Amino acid sequence: MRGRLANGAVWAVLLIAASPLAAPKLLAFPYAETIGAHAVYSEKPIGADLKEIVTSADRLVALSAIGSARPANQPIYLTDGGWRWIWLSGLGNKAFAVSRPVVETIVVNRSDAKRDLVSNGRPIAGNRGLHGTIAHEMTHGSIRAHFGILADLRYPAALREGYADFVAGGGSLTDAEAQALERTGRAVPALDYWRGRKQVEAALAKNGGSVDALFRDWD
Repeated sequence: MRGRLANGAVWAVLLIAASPLAAPKLLAFPYAETIGAHAVYSEKPIGADLKEIVTSADRLVALSAIGSARPANQPIYLTDGGWRWIWLSGLGNKAFAVSRPVVETIVVNRSDAKRDLVSNGRPIAGNRGLHGTIAHEMTHGSIRAHFGILADLRYPAALREGYADFVAGGGSLTDAEAQALERTGRAVPALDYWRGRKQVEAALAKNGGSVDALFRDWD
């Protein structure tokens, strides 16, 4: 009996600890507002600059071939890169943002709406536009909605991340910066995203812009 109670207590603790991953608002973000179809939660006051950023991200995704497939409401959680980000993203996560399948929440790392900027703490290519970051994560939702909930498992990261950056209009590296880094031979994570985007751009130019063909024929 005591063993069953102990096991139950362990599962209860795990459930409580994991619950913010599914519902980040349980972490009591101090500011909240609806922007378009999105419930937005933030550690900083929500002003006109953030409203324009979310609206701009929506516009970018709406222009994409599969933009209409995305979930109607993807809640967005903006952190300052502190304990909320660590808890929601996983210890040591150096991403700009993450999006959760099924619940379709978007959690953003250290964000600055006034400068339209997100930082991930990396010494190289550690900053990118906040509106592009949000559009990138919204696009992951479009991919899952259009190609199935298991799209993150079915398709390689270069394709998914490359297409998300294509829709977002770029990533954390310009072409000139990426080419300069490639000449050094350094293993910089941002280069994988840049290479994926360039592959996506080339494939779409070749197939006439078909996203279905892009995902079907990717090697």
